[in-house]
Amino acid sequence: MTSSGAGAAPPAGGGAAATTAARGRVADVSPGAGRMAILVEDRTVLLDASAEQMAGIRAGDLVEFSASGGRLAYLRRIGGPGPRGAASSGDSLRWRRPGAAPSRMALLRLRHQVTRALRAFLDSQGFVEVDTPALVRAPSPEPQFAPIAAGSEFLITSPEFQLKRMLTGGMERIYRLGPVFRGGERGAHHNLEFTLLEWYRAGQELGAMADDLAALLRAVAPLAEAFAAGQAECAAPRLRQEWTAAPLPHVTVAELFQRHLGMDIRGVTDCAGLRRAFAAAGRPDARGAGLPDEDFDLAFMTLWVEIEPRFGPEPFLVTEWPAPLASLARLKPGDPTVAERMELYGGGLELANGFAELTDPAEQRRRFEANLAQRRAQELGALPLDEAFLAALEEGLPPCAGMALGVDRLAMFAAGCPDIRLVLPFAEEER
Repeated sequence: MTSSGAGAAPPAGGGAAATTAARGRVADVSPGAGRMAILVEDRTVLLDASAEQMAGIRAGDLVEFSASGGRLAYLRRIGGPGPRGAASSGDSLRWRRPGAAPSRMALLRLRHQVTRALRAFLDSQGFVEVDTPALVRAPSPEPQFAPIAAGSEFLITSPEFQLKRMLTGGMERIYRLGPVFRGGERGAHHNLEFTLLEWYRAGQELGAMADDLAALLRAVAPLAEAFAAGQAECAAPRLRQEWTAAPLPHVTVAELFQRHLGMDIRGVTDCAGLRRAFAAAGRPDARGAGLPDEDFDLAFMTLWVEIEPRFGPEPFLVTEWPAPLASLARLKPGDPTVAERMELYGGGLELANGFAELTDPAEQRRRFEANLAQRRAQELGALPLDEAFLAALEEGLPPCAGMALGVDRLAMFAAGCPDIRLVLPFAEEER
């Protein structure tokens, strides 16, 4: 018996005696060649078999079998596609297609290892894992999110408000690892439902989050390299241990604009300033470039999408975001033109986003109301404000820092996988 493909060793071996019966999915039946291929998990087991043993068996059948010396010793059909069924579609081959390397099943095993490593690190640091509601009365009002309604409530876009309420209640180090939902997010790097790891440290600054991210990458890098050792080369970058040996590099947003677009945006906090910097960089046709007159978020992102594709594979941190992009971050003491916001990039992907958290309830309400005004201007639909969260801020949110990391994208980076669907058990269209 010979085998090919990645994954756990097949239970049917090639010893002198017949092995314990195993289950598998028939991948190919070749009576003329006297061979049969059976998928056991995501490994293909090739067996010599007689025409009589293969009679009535076809590709796609679920079988119980045993082998001796590379030859089929026992075979029983358990089930399989009906007369109209297709052996190449549906769930029987969804996670393990013959010839696909790495198989999706192998990617899901790596994803499992990654989530275990994330939990193990946070647990070792004294964090408590908590569950927060998936259904909330008021989601984030930020216009870049498209909350999904569920009756009169909404699926969470992030557990941020609930976790901060727990910090107000006296929790010091907490995390939540689970699904969040954002409508309209589709593509190779997006899925409507995805897994987010979000954690908070009370009494800590953003530097503690940078240390956490570096430690998490160091924990995941050996898993990525062990996985790569058993796989062929791939086009997408993979996480490497050598990239995590030292503190992660930091670069400011202003430095990236200067480096990649020749634009000086230091101190810029409005669209007019962006347009002036655009013209000063020798690109005077701001209207032709699609830079809006009033929406800073949109104007910034119009330029940011030119910068992101130029990032290399090595992980690094982007800091000091313009104040209008502060979201729920506080502004930098001594320089209110930038926010204490930090993002992690790796493999060319945005992997994580975190803040030195805003604790001022009046300022947070003002920002939320500005978000709602933006939503009205963009005809995105009204949303309620989370008054319970705002009330918690009134009670006193302690100084804290928080970070949200996309687990699916981290799994992609660990595997060198170009499509988020391959690291998800069920992509949106497969539910």
